[in-house]
Amino acid sequence: MQKINAATLIDKAPLNKHHKILVFWCAIVMLFDGYDLVIYGSVLPHLMKEWQLTPQTAGLLGAASLMGMMLGAVTLGMAADKFGRKNIIIACTILSSLAVAMNGFAQDTTTFFICRLLTGIGLGGAVPNLVTIIKEMAPGTHRNRLINLVLAFYGVGAIISGLAGLFLIPTFGWQATFWVAGICILLIPLMYKTFPESISYLIQKNQQSEVVKTLKKFNPAHQHQPAMHYVVETTASKQKIPVVGLFTENKAIGTLLIWSGFAMVMLMVYGLNTWLPKLMNVGGYSLGSSITFLVTLNVGAIIGTLIFGVLADKWGAKSTLIFGYLLSAASISCLGFHPPTLVLSALLMIAGGATVGSMSVIHTLAADFYPANIRSTGVSFSAAMGRFGAISGPLFGGYLLAINLPFQQNFILFAIPGLIGAIAIGLFTQKKIVATTQMVKG
Repeated sequence: MQKINAATLIDKAPLNKHHKILVFWCAIVMLFDGYDLVIYGSVLPHLMKEWQLTPQTAGLLGAASLMGMMLGAVTLGMAADKFGRKNIIIACTILSSLAVAMNGFAQDTTTFFICRLLTGIGLGGAVPNLVTIIKEMAPGTHRNRLINLVLAFYGVGAIISGLAGLFLIPTFGWQATFWVAGICILLIPLMYKTFPESISYLIQKNQQSEVVKTLKKFNPAHQHQPAMHYVVETTASKQKIPVVGLFTENKAIGTLLIWSGFAMVMLMVYGLNTWLPKLMNVGGYSLGSSITFLVTLNVGAIIGTLIFGVLADKWGAKSTLIFGYLLSAASISCLGFHPPTLVLSALLMIAGGATVGSMSVIHTLAADFYPANIRSTGVSFSAAMGRFGAISGPLFGGYLLAINLPFQQNFILFAIPGLIGAIAIGLFTQKKIVATTQMVKG
Protein backbone atom coordinates (compact mmCIF):
# COMPACT_ATOMS: atom_id res chain seq x y z
CA MET A 1 0.00 0.00 0.00
CA GLN A 2 1.33 3.39 -1.00
CA LYS A 3 0.15 6.43 0.92
CA ILE A 4 -0.08 9.59 -1.18
CA ASN A 5 -0.68 13.01 0.34
CA ALA A 6 -3.40 14.46 -1.87
CA ALA A 7 -2.78 17.97 -0.56
CA THR A 8 0.82 17.75 -1.79
CA LEU A 9 -0.35 16.66 -5.24
CA ILE A 10 -2.66 19.67 -5.40
CA ASP A 11 -0.01 21.96 -3.98
CA LYS A 12 2.60 21.04 -6.61
CA ALA A 13 0.23 20.90 -9.59
CA PRO A 14 0.67 23.40 -12.42
CA LEU A 15 -2.08 25.96 -12.90
CA ASN A 16 -4.61 24.66 -15.45
CA LYS A 17 -8.12 25.32 -16.78
CA HIS A 18 -9.83 23.63 -13.84
CA HIS A 19 -8.18 26.01 -11.39
CA LYS A 20 -9.31 28.89 -13.59
CA ILE A 21 -12.90 27.59 -13.68
CA LEU A 22 -12.89 27.42 -9.88
CA VAL A 23 -11.52 30.95 -9.60
CA PHE A 24 -14.08 32.20 -12.14
CA TRP A 25 -17.07 30.95 -10.14
CA CYS A 26 -15.65 32.15 -6.85
CA ALA A 27 -15.06 35.55 -8.43
CA ILE A 28 -18.68 35.71 -9.65
CA VAL A 29 -19.98 35.04 -6.14
CA MET A 30 -17.59 37.60 -4.64
CA LEU A 31 -18.66 40.16 -7.27
CA PHE A 32 -22.24 39.60 -6.16
CA ASP A 33 -21.17 40.20 -2.54
CA GLY A 34 -19.55 43.53 -3.42
CA TYR A 35 -22.53 44.61 -5.49
CA ASP A 36 -24.99 43.80 -2.73
CA LEU A 37 -23.09 45.71 -0.09
CA VAL A 38 -22.56 48.92 -2.01
CA ILE A 39 -26.02 49.05 -3.56
CA TYR A 40 -27.49 49.98 -0.19
CA GLY A 41 -25.14 52.94 0.06
CA SER A 42 -26.29 54.04 -3.40
CA VAL A 43 -30.02 53.76 -2.67
CA LEU A 44 -29.83 55.02 0.93
CA PRO A 45 -30.31 58.73 0.19
CA HIS A 46 -33.35 57.90 -1.99
CA LEU A 47 -34.85 55.57 0.63
CA MET A 48 -34.39 58.14 3.40
CA LYS A 49 -36.28 60.68 1.31
CA GLU A 50 -39.01 58.36 -0.06
CA TRP A 51 -39.75 56.52 3.19
CA GLN A 52 -38.87 59.41 5.54
CA LEU A 53 -36.30 57.31 7.41
CA THR A 54 -34.46 58.51 10.48
CA PRO A 55 -30.66 57.97 10.48
CA GLN A 56 -31.08 55.26 13.12
CA THR A 57 -33.66 53.35 11.03
CA ALA A 58 -31.51 53.71 7.93
CA GLY A 59 -28.54 52.35 9.84
CA LEU A 60 -30.60 49.38 11.05
CA LEU A 61 -31.68 48.55 7.48
CA GLY A 62 -28.05 48.79 6.40
CA ALA A 63 -27.08 46.39 9.15
CA ALA A 64 -29.75 43.82 8.18
CA SER A 65 -27.71 42.06 5.50
CA LEU A 66 -24.70 42.09 7.81
CA MET A 67 -26.71 40.45 10.57
CA GLY A 68 -27.67 37.85 8.01
CA MET A 69 -24.04 37.37 7.00
CA MET A 70 -23.15 36.64 10.59
CA LEU A 71 -25.94 34.07 10.88
CA GLY A 72 -25.04 32.54 7.52
CA ALA A 73 -21.35 32.28 8.36
CA VAL A 74 -22.04 30.50 11.67
CA THR A 75 -24.68 28.09 10.34
CA LEU A 76 -24.26 27.54 6.61
CA GLY A 77 -20.54 28.33 6.62
CA MET A 78 -19.57 25.69 9.12
CA ALA A 79 -22.04 23.27 7.52
CA ALA A 80 -19.62 23.01 4.60
CA ASP A 81 -17.34 20.80 6.72
CA LYS A 82 -20.25 18.34 6.84
CA PHE A 83 -22.06 18.80 3.53
CA GLY A 84 -19.28 19.99 1.22
CA ARG A 85 -17.93 23.36 0.06
CA LYS A 86 -19.58 23.07 -3.37
CA ASN A 87 -23.09 22.28 -2.13
CA ILE A 88 -23.09 25.06 0.45
CA ILE A 89 -21.69 27.70 -1.92
CA ILE A 90 -24.31 26.91 -4.59
CA ALA A 91 -27.20 26.73 -2.10
CA CYS A 92 -26.16 30.05 -0.58
CA THR A 93 -25.88 31.67 -4.01
CA ILE A 94 -29.44 30.59 -4.85
CA LEU A 95 -30.76 31.99 -1.58
CA SER A 96 -29.01 35.35 -1.88
CA SER A 97 -29.95 35.80 -5.56
CA LEU A 98 -33.65 35.24 -4.91
CA ALA A 99 -33.67 37.43 -1.80
CA VAL A 100 -31.92 40.39 -3.41
CA ALA A 101 -34.33 40.32 -6.36
CA MET A 102 -37.28 40.36 -3.94
CA ASN A 103 -35.75 43.45 -2.31
CA GLY A 104 -36.78 45.41 -5.36
CA PHE A 105 -40.44 44.64 -4.64
CA ALA A 106 -40.33 45.80 -1.00
CA GLN A 107 -42.95 48.42 -0.13
CA ASP A 108 -42.07 48.95 3.52
CA THR A 109 -39.14 48.79 5.91
CA THR A 110 -40.15 45.41 7.39
CA THR A 111 -40.16 43.62 4.03
CA PHE A 112 -36.97 45.40 3.04
CA PHE A 113 -35.28 44.31 6.29
CA ILE A 114 -36.30 40.65 5.84
CA CYS A 115 -35.05 40.53 2.24
CA ARG A 116 -31.75 42.12 3.26
CA LEU A 117 -31.43 39.64 6.12
CA LEU A 118 -31.97 36.62 3.82
CA THR A 119 -29.54 38.01 1.25
CA GLY A 120 -26.93 38.32 3.98
CA ILE A 121 -27.50 34.77 5.22
CA GLY A 122 -26.73 33.44 1.75
CA LEU A 123 -23.63 35.56 1.27
CA GLY A 124 -22.43 34.87 4.80
CA GLY A 125 -22.45 31.14 4.12
CA ALA A 126 -20.84 31.41 0.69
CA VAL A 127 -17.97 33.88 1.05
CA PRO A 128 -15.88 32.12 3.76
CA ASN A 129 -16.08 28.90 1.77
CA LEU A 130 -14.74 30.60 -1.34
CA VAL A 131 -11.51 31.24 0.52
CA THR A 132 -11.51 27.74 1.97
CA ILE A 133 -11.92 25.89 -1.32
CA ILE A 134 -9.26 27.95 -3.11
CA LYS A 135 -6.94 27.40 -0.17
CA GLU A 136 -7.46 23.64 -0.60
CA MET A 137 -7.43 23.42 -4.41
CA ALA A 138 -4.98 26.07 -5.67
CA PRO A 139 -1.29 25.33 -6.34
CA GLY A 140 0.96 26.53 -3.56
CA THR A 141 2.85 28.99 -5.79
CA HIS A 142 -0.39 30.73 -6.80
CA ARG A 143 -2.58 30.29 -3.70
CA ASN A 144 -2.42 33.69 -2.02
CA ARG A 145 -2.61 35.56 -5.31
CA LEU A 146 -5.63 33.56 -6.47
CA ILE A 147 -7.40 34.12 -3.15
CA ASN A 148 -6.79 37.83 -3.38
CA LEU A 149 -7.76 37.88 -7.07
CA VAL A 150 -11.12 36.40 -6.12
CA LEU A 151 -11.55 38.81 -3.23
CA ALA A 152 -10.68 41.70 -5.55
CA PHE A 153 -13.95 41.05 -7.35
CA TYR A 154 -15.65 42.41 -4.26
CA GLY A 155 -14.40 45.78 -5.52
CA VAL A 156 -15.53 45.02 -9.09
CA GLY A 157 -19.03 44.31 -7.81
CA ALA A 158 -18.95 47.46 -5.72
CA ILE A 159 -18.01 49.58 -8.76
CA ILE A 160 -20.76 48.01 -10.86
CA SER A 161 -23.15 48.71 -8.01
CA GLY A 162 -22.11 52.36 -7.80
CA LEU A 163 -22.49 52.77 -11.57
CA ALA A 164 -25.89 51.07 -11.41
CA GLY A 165 -26.89 53.60 -8.78
CA LEU A 166 -25.75 56.47 -10.98
CA PHE A 167 -27.44 55.33 -14.20
CA LEU A 168 -30.37 53.09 -13.24
CA ILE A 169 -31.92 54.96 -10.33
CA PRO A 170 -32.67 58.25 -12.18
CA THR A 171 -34.48 56.36 -14.97
CA PHE A 172 -35.91 53.19 -13.42
CA GLY A 173 -35.89 53.90 -9.68
CA TRP A 174 -33.92 52.34 -6.85
CA GLN A 175 -35.79 49.03 -7.26
CA ALA A 176 -34.04 48.27 -10.57
CA THR A 177 -30.65 48.03 -8.87
CA PHE A 178 -31.86 45.03 -6.86
CA TRP A 179 -33.56 43.33 -9.82
CA VAL A 180 -30.32 43.44 -11.80
CA ALA A 181 -28.52 41.59 -9.00
CA GLY A 182 -31.03 38.73 -9.16
CA ILE A 183 -29.85 37.58 -12.61
CA CYS A 184 -27.10 35.60 -10.86
CA ILE A 185 -29.69 32.83 -10.37
CA LEU A 186 -29.57 32.11 -14.13
CA LEU A 187 -25.96 30.90 -13.83
CA ILE A 188 -26.68 28.21 -11.21
CA PRO A 189 -27.14 25.21 -13.61
CA LEU A 190 -23.78 25.82 -15.27
CA MET A 191 -22.17 26.50 -11.91
CA TYR A 192 -23.44 23.20 -10.51
CA LYS A 193 -22.05 21.32 -13.50
CA THR A 194 -18.53 22.81 -13.48
CA PHE A 195 -17.82 23.82 -9.86
CA PRO A 196 -15.50 21.25 -8.18
CA GLU A 197 -15.58 19.87 -4.66
CA SER A 198 -12.48 20.21 -2.48
CA ILE A 199 -10.12 17.25 -2.26
CA SER A 200 -9.96 17.52 1.54
CA TYR A 201 -13.71 17.15 1.90
CA LEU A 202 -13.85 14.22 -0.51
CA ILE A 203 -11.20 12.36 1.45
CA GLN A 204 -12.84 13.13 4.78
CA LYS A 205 -16.08 11.65 3.42
CA ASN A 206 -14.33 8.63 1.88
CA GLN A 207 -15.61 9.37 -1.64
CA GLN A 208 -13.02 7.22 -3.36
CA SER A 209 -14.00 7.59 -6.99
CA GLU A 210 -14.45 11.36 -6.74
CA VAL A 211 -10.99 11.79 -5.23
CA VAL A 212 -9.42 10.06 -8.21
CA LYS A 213 -11.50 12.07 -10.72
CA THR A 214 -10.66 15.36 -9.02
CA LEU A 215 -6.94 14.58 -8.92
CA LYS A 216 -6.98 13.79 -12.65
CA LYS A 217 -8.44 17.24 -13.32
CA PHE A 218 -6.27 19.31 -11.01
CA ASN A 219 -3.00 17.38 -11.44
CA PRO A 220 -3.13 15.52 -14.77
CA ALA A 221 0.52 14.54 -14.43
CA HIS A 222 -0.29 12.27 -11.50
CA GLN A 223 -0.78 8.65 -12.52
CA HIS A 224 -3.20 6.83 -10.26
CA GLN A 225 -2.48 3.19 -9.35
CA PRO A 226 -4.92 0.77 -7.65
CA ALA A 227 -2.59 0.32 -4.65
CA MET A 228 -2.52 4.05 -3.84
CA HIS A 229 -4.14 5.40 -0.71
CA TYR A 230 -4.80 9.14 -0.59
CA VAL A 231 -4.45 11.02 2.70
CA VAL A 232 -4.95 14.55 3.96
CA GLU A 233 -3.54 16.17 7.10
CA THR A 234 -5.88 17.10 9.92
CA THR A 235 -5.39 18.03 13.56
CA ALA A 236 -4.92 15.30 16.07
CA SER A 237 -7.94 16.53 18.01
CA LYS A 238 -10.49 14.31 19.69
CA GLN A 239 -13.17 17.01 19.69
CA LYS A 240 -16.36 15.91 18.01
CA ILE A 241 -17.75 19.46 17.77
CA PRO A 242 -15.72 21.40 15.16
CA VAL A 243 -16.08 24.79 16.85
CA VAL A 244 -14.41 23.44 19.99
CA GLY A 245 -11.31 22.79 17.90
CA LEU A 246 -10.92 26.54 17.38
CA PHE A 247 -9.85 26.83 21.02
CA THR A 248 -7.72 23.70 21.45
CA GLU A 249 -4.11 22.83 20.51
CA ASN A 250 -2.91 26.37 21.41
CA LYS A 251 -5.36 28.09 19.07
CA ALA A 252 -7.55 29.97 21.60
CA ILE A 253 -5.64 33.27 21.74
CA GLY A 254 -4.95 33.22 18.00
CA THR A 255 -8.66 32.65 17.32
CA LEU A 256 -9.71 35.61 19.49
CA LEU A 257 -7.13 37.92 17.90
CA ILE A 258 -8.22 36.89 14.39
CA TRP A 259 -11.82 37.58 15.36
CA SER A 260 -10.82 41.05 16.58
CA GLY A 261 -8.94 41.73 13.35
CA PHE A 262 -11.96 40.68 11.30
CA ALA A 263 -14.31 42.87 13.33
CA MET A 264 -12.19 46.00 13.01
CA VAL A 265 -11.59 45.79 9.27
CA MET A 266 -15.22 44.95 8.54
CA LEU A 267 -16.39 47.91 10.60
CA MET A 268 -14.33 50.20 8.41
CA VAL A 269 -15.28 48.54 5.11
CA TYR A 270 -19.02 48.25 5.68
CA GLY A 271 -19.37 51.50 7.56
CA LEU A 272 -17.68 53.50 4.79
CA ASN A 273 -19.55 51.77 1.96
CA THR A 274 -22.89 52.34 3.67
CA TRP A 275 -22.48 55.95 4.75
CA LEU A 276 -19.83 57.54 2.52
CA PRO A 277 -22.28 59.07 -0.02
CA LYS A 278 -24.51 60.47 2.74
CA LEU A 279 -21.61 61.76 4.85
CA MET A 280 -20.02 63.47 1.87
CA ASN A 281 -23.41 64.91 0.91
CA VAL A 282 -23.83 66.33 4.43
CA GLY A 283 -20.27 67.70 4.16
CA GLY A 284 -21.28 69.88 1.22
CA TYR A 285 -20.68 67.62 -1.79
CA SER A 286 -23.45 66.97 -4.32
CA LEU A 287 -25.23 63.60 -4.22
CA GLY A 288 -23.92 62.65 -7.67
CA SER A 289 -20.36 63.44 -6.61
CA SER A 290 -20.87 61.51 -3.38
CA ILE A 291 -21.83 58.32 -5.24
CA THR A 292 -18.84 58.87 -7.54
CA PHE A 293 -16.68 58.92 -4.41
CA LEU A 294 -18.07 55.48 -3.59
CA VAL A 295 -16.97 54.22 -7.01
CA THR A 296 -13.50 55.74 -6.48
CA LEU A 297 -13.26 54.04 -3.08
CA ASN A 298 -13.91 50.67 -4.68
CA VAL A 299 -11.58 51.20 -7.62
CA GLY A 300 -8.96 51.50 -4.92
CA ALA A 301 -10.36 48.33 -3.33
CA ILE A 302 -9.64 46.31 -6.48
CA ILE A 303 -6.12 47.65 -6.87
CA GLY A 304 -5.39 47.32 -3.17
CA THR A 305 -6.59 43.73 -2.96
CA LEU A 306 -4.27 42.67 -5.78
CA ILE A 307 -1.33 44.58 -4.30
CA PHE A 308 -1.95 43.20 -0.83
CA GLY A 309 -1.98 39.66 -2.24
CA VAL A 310 1.54 40.20 -3.60
CA LEU A 311 2.65 41.84 -0.34
CA ALA A 312 1.29 38.89 1.66
CA ASP A 313 3.42 36.50 -0.42
CA LYS A 314 6.53 38.65 0.18
CA TRP A 315 6.06 39.95 3.72
CA GLY A 316 3.72 37.36 5.19
CA ALA A 317 0.10 37.91 6.15
CA LYS A 318 0.82 39.34 9.60
CA SER A 319 3.16 42.14 8.50
CA THR A 320 0.93 42.97 5.54
CA LEU A 321 -2.10 43.27 7.81
CA ILE A 322 -0.40 45.58 10.30
CA PHE A 323 0.65 47.84 7.42
CA GLY A 324 -2.86 47.73 5.94
CA TYR A 325 -4.63 48.59 9.18
CA LEU A 326 -2.36 51.55 9.88
CA LEU A 327 -2.67 52.82 6.31
CA SER A 328 -6.46 52.50 6.57
CA ALA A 329 -6.54 54.59 9.75
CA ALA A 330 -4.31 57.29 8.29
CA SER A 331 -6.17 57.64 4.98
CA ILE A 332 -9.69 57.57 6.47
CA SER A 333 -8.86 60.19 9.09
CA CYS A 334 -7.67 62.56 6.35
CA LEU A 335 -10.94 62.37 4.38
CA GLY A 336 -12.72 64.83 6.65
CA PHE A 337 -10.42 67.80 6.06
CA HIS A 338 -11.89 68.80 2.66
CA PRO A 339 -8.70 68.16 0.67
CA PRO A 340 -8.44 69.24 -2.98
CA THR A 341 -10.32 67.00 -5.42
CA LEU A 342 -7.23 65.18 -6.68
CA VAL A 343 -5.96 64.54 -3.15
CA LEU A 344 -9.43 63.44 -2.04
CA SER A 345 -9.61 60.91 -4.88
CA ALA A 346 -6.18 59.57 -3.95
CA LEU A 347 -7.16 59.25 -0.29
CA LEU A 348 -10.37 57.43 -1.22
CA MET A 349 -8.44 54.96 -3.37
CA ILE A 350 -5.88 54.39 -0.60
CA ALA A 351 -8.64 53.93 1.99
CA GLY A 352 -10.50 51.48 -0.26
CA GLY A 353 -7.34 49.57 -1.12
CA ALA A 354 -6.06 49.37 2.44
CA THR A 355 -9.36 48.34 4.05
CA VAL A 356 -10.54 45.78 1.49
CA GLY A 357 -6.98 44.58 0.87
CA SER A 358 -6.64 43.92 4.60
CA MET A 359 -10.01 42.16 4.66
CA SER A 360 -8.75 39.86 1.91
CA VAL A 361 -5.47 39.04 3.64
CA ILE A 362 -7.08 38.28 6.99
CA HIS A 363 -9.22 35.63 5.27
CA THR A 364 -5.97 34.07 4.07
CA LEU A 365 -4.48 34.30 7.57
CA ALA A 366 -7.49 32.46 9.00
CA ALA A 367 -7.39 29.77 6.30
CA ASP A 368 -3.69 29.19 7.02
CA PHE A 369 -4.25 29.09 10.77
CA TYR A 370 -6.85 26.28 10.82
CA PRO A 371 -6.29 22.69 9.59
CA ALA A 372 -8.36 21.04 6.85
CA ASN A 373 -10.92 19.26 9.02
CA ILE A 374 -12.08 22.47 10.73
CA ARG A 375 -10.99 25.02 8.12
CA SER A 376 -14.47 25.99 6.91
CA THR A 377 -15.63 26.21 10.52
CA GLY A 378 -12.61 28.34 11.47
CA VAL A 379 -12.86 30.77 8.57
CA SER A 380 -16.67 30.94 8.83
CA PHE A 381 -16.68 31.67 12.56
CA SER A 382 -13.95 34.28 12.06
CA ALA A 383 -16.06 35.96 9.39
CA ALA A 384 -19.14 35.65 11.61
CA MET A 385 -17.43 37.34 14.53
CA GLY A 386 -16.19 39.95 12.11
CA ARG A 387 -19.81 40.64 11.23
CA PHE A 388 -20.27 42.18 14.67
CA GLY A 389 -17.94 44.87 13.40
CA ALA A 390 -19.70 44.94 10.04
CA ILE A 391 -23.09 45.38 11.74
CA SER A 392 -21.62 48.13 13.90
CA GLY A 393 -20.45 50.05 10.82
CA PRO A 394 -23.89 51.11 9.47
CA LEU A 395 -25.25 51.57 13.00
CA PHE A 396 -22.23 53.64 13.99
CA GLY A 397 -22.56 55.81 10.89
CA GLY A 398 -26.24 56.40 11.61
CA TYR A 399 -25.41 57.39 15.17
CA LEU A 400 -22.73 59.84 14.04
CA LEU A 401 -25.11 61.42 11.55
CA ALA A 402 -27.84 61.74 14.18
CA ILE A 403 -25.64 63.59 16.72
CA ASN A 404 -24.37 66.05 14.09
CA LEU A 405 -20.66 65.90 14.82
CA PRO A 406 -18.30 68.15 12.87
CA PHE A 407 -17.52 66.68 9.45
CA GLN A 408 -13.88 65.92 10.30
CA GLN A 409 -14.68 64.05 13.50
CA ASN A 410 -16.88 61.52 11.68
CA PHE A 411 -13.91 60.21 9.71
CA ILE A 412 -11.48 60.35 12.62
CA LEU A 413 -13.81 58.10 14.61
CA PHE A 414 -14.14 55.73 11.63
CA ALA A 415 -10.31 55.46 11.59
CA ILE A 416 -9.92 54.25 15.20
CA PRO A 417 -10.77 50.57 14.38
CA GLY A 418 -7.70 50.53 12.11
CA LEU A 419 -5.46 51.22 15.09
CA ILE A 420 -7.20 48.56 17.21
CA GLY A 421 -6.89 46.01 14.39
CA ALA A 422 -3.16 46.71 13.99
CA ILE A 423 -2.64 46.03 17.70
CA ALA A 424 -4.65 42.78 17.58
CA ILE A 425 -2.72 41.38 14.60
CA GLY A 426 0.56 42.55 16.11
CA LEU A 427 -0.15 40.31 19.11
CA PHE A 428 -1.08 37.32 16.90
CA THR A 429 1.34 34.39 16.71
CA GLN A 430 0.69 31.15 14.84
CA LYS A 431 1.68 28.11 16.84
CA LYS A 432 2.44 24.73 15.36
CA ILE A 433 -0.22 22.07 15.68
CA VAL A 434 0.07 18.32 15.78
CA ALA A 435 -1.05 16.74 12.52
CA THR A 436 -2.40 13.32 11.63
CA THR A 437 -3.97 12.02 8.44
CA GLN A 438 -7.28 10.94 7.05
CA MET A 439 -7.19 8.31 4.33
CA VAL A 440 -9.26 6.93 1.50
CA LYS A 441 -8.27 4.00 -0.64
CA GLY A 442 -7.88 4.84 -4.32
